[in-house]
Amino acid sequence: MNKESRSNTVLIVALVVVSCLVLLCVGVAIAVLLFGVSPLTIEEAPTETTTLSTAQLKQCRELMAIQPDVDIEGEYYLYTPGFLDDSMKCHLQVRADSLEDVFDTAVIDPSLTTDQEIAPGRFVRLKIETLEPGLYHIEGFWFQT
Repeated sequence: MNKESRSNTVLIVALVVVSCLVLLCVGVAIAVLLFGVSPLTIEEAPTETTTLSTAQLKQCRELMAIQPDVDIEGEYYLYTPGFLDDSMKCHLQVRADSLEDVFDTAVIDPSLTTDQEIAPGRFVRLKIETLEPGLYHIEGFWFQT
């Protein structure tokens, strides 16, 4: 192979490599513009509060399978996002005649203190304390794997 053909080969390889890099950059730019997602985005920070919003109370109610007509008062909320393993802690005070009136017992068994699978890969662990007759303190830990 002579010197001129080697130079042409090197030039072609360099052009192909540069073209691939340009196409990759254009693809990332389009993805950011269309989907608003950056591959360099830092993971979302946890949300922690003792003053729960209506949306946070609703989320606690849904994830712990609390009946919609049960009065709940939020005391603590911690949502920790993860790539595939989000988790949430809710501390609530609940007024009801019995624990069976609080939970959807088709989903949650209030007598269990171990992890309960409420959906594939989604679990709830409860700690329940009776403060007085008809008033319960519920600590729920929801997580997915």
